[in-house]
Amino acid sequence: MLRKVATLIVGIVLVYQGYAQTEATSYFMNSIPQVAIHNPAFVPNYKFSIGLPFSSMMMGYSNNGFSYNDLVTRQDGNVSADLNKLVKSLADKNYITTTGQMDLLRVGFKITPKLYMQFNATGKMYARFQLPKEVASLFVEGTAPLVGTSNNFSPEGEGLSYLESALSASYQLNEKLTIGARLKYLKGIVNATTDRSSMSIAVNDNYEITASGDLSFKTSGINNFGDSNYDFGKEWKNYSKNTGYGIDLGATYKLMSKLTVAASIIDLGKISWKNDLYSYSLDKATANYTFSGVDIEKIVNGNSNYLDSELDSIRSKFELKEGVISSYSTWLPGKMFVSGNYELMKNLNLGAVLFTEKFQGRFSPGGSASLVKNFGKWVSTSVSYTISNRSFNNLGAGVSVNLAPIQFYIMGDNLLRMPLSLIANQNINGYINSTQVFNVRFGMNIVWGRSKGKESISVTGGTKAPEKSKSGSKSSSVTGGKSAPEKAKPSYIRARKKSR
Repeated sequence: MLRKVATLIVGIVLVYQGYAQTEATSYFMNSIPQVAIHNPAFVPNYKFSIGLPFSSMMMGYSNNGFSYNDLVTRQDGNVSADLNKLVKSLADKNYITTTGQMDLLRVGFKITPKLYMQFNATGKMYARFQLPKEVASLFVEGTAPLVGTSNNFSPEGEGLSYLESALSASYQLNEKLTIGARLKYLKGIVNATTDRSSMSIAVNDNYEITASGDLSFKTSGINNFGDSNYDFGKEWKNYSKNTGYGIDLGATYKLMSKLTVAASIIDLGKISWKNDLYSYSLDKATANYTFSGVDIEKIVNGNSNYLDSELDSIRSKFELKEGVISSYSTWLPGKMFVSGNYELMKNLNLGAVLFTEKFQGRFSPGGSASLVKNFGKWVSTSVSYTISNRSFNNLGAGVSVNLAPIQFYIMGDNLLRMPLSLIANQNINGYINSTQVFNVRFGMNIVWGRSKGKESISVTGGTKAPEKSKSGSKSSSVTGGKSAPEKAKPSYIRARKKSR
């Protein structure tokens, strides 16, 4: 069973090694319907849009501990592993996070000039593993630095996948304030989460090592996964027992004619897991072992069973106990955004956003600045700089090509450095070797009804009021309204002109 769990976790990491936490570059790209993901008060630039199954995908990776460059040393053209360098670069707690999303359906439509609604069905996954710095130090430096001390190590892991069905609405209360909300119905697929984790190692002055452990983690939908007769289609009715609810809240406020601020809280919710429930734990009363060293004399005398006996003793004390458990709940990885957007000139905006993600009690903060440029109605572009997970070299980029009714787009954090590395070095090795944060979103939408002129809709959340003419009257609306008729001239003036 333990092999199944390990296989599934490794599979998740390998398949999605490439989302991290929070997307930043796509936050201000109001040319695509997916901009509403970050704030339900945001309104895209099209009155109607459809995203068909598999037409929008996102994947990402983040690592707050190290990059490949921290693992190797280069000298005279030779590359060699440098584990001491790696240990020095690590954080106290090192998190490796992967995430993926795929839209099964997304439909957005503007019902009234003030009300915009969107429905989406999206598959999501999130996996995170935490490794303390002390674990790596133990493997690299051995037990010598630990002599006379007792050290506690607490590796942790979490992962979940689920299907989200959501309905959102954005409503413009007045010329300055727009509010939005998204209600979500969740169907959990698989989950693995750490309840508690504590591994300690004490080294006496005579180098005698005592190890002890206390570990417990729960799973749903994993125990039966991988059986030879396993059929996901037939098992779906069991997976559908895992249900939950969530909500997103957001608002935008126009401080000045060109400056808009926004805030949102995303993924407030949890899932109740009821299918295929198992726990795996170590009993801290028995999970301890003292290693006094190897008896060389027994090995020299040909006692072939000596080492096998020692290993069997260790296995028996640290063997995971498996058992069926009752239902449990886990929270979603919640996110919070606070942003400002300033219109430098027509079709050119400067934006900044601060964000944080909370999952299992840990906060992951970051920030990003973006410059968004629209080239008419055909092309929208964005460049960004993001700081996240102790990583400071993240140049992002995004572009959407709007060939209505078809729209193509690709965008991501730390995406721009890839072609820059290719141009400068004729390869992307330098980019890969220094990457700690990466995410990319790409896809295709069917869109029409682009907002035009002064009544453009944007991430400011509302519709700009029509400008007044020099005489003080309002200009015509782009929605088809007619200009006010010119005031009729007196009849005696018309008669005089006719007589002439």
